[in-house]
Amino acid sequence: PVVTGASGIHVVLPNYYAPSNMGMVDMATSDGRFLFFLPWLGHTIVGTTDSKCDTPTMRPAVPEDEIKWVIEEASKHLDLRVRRQDVLSAWSGVRPLAND
Repeated sequence: PVVTGASGIHVVLPNYYAPSNMGMVDMATSDGRFLFFLPWLGHTIVGTTDSKCDTPTMRPAVPEDEIKWVIEEASKHLDLRVRRQDVLSAWSGVRPLAND
């Protein structure tokens, strides 16, 4: 196919996980995806870039193992450990991605 699905997840953490005026990106995660931290409306969004999505859906769910992965990767960059109970919300999205 010319176009395939790509998904990413985002978790919302309390604002003390990132400065209010600065973001960060990790381009060398354990599985090669990018991980970003961004201040957002008094909170911090931590999310991933694209993963292959073979069966796109109109209601993408966030698998718990993906939330755990984000927490573990995010904790590598912080002086404090991100805990599961710190995750205020999470969502996943699917977008079209052109094949090379």
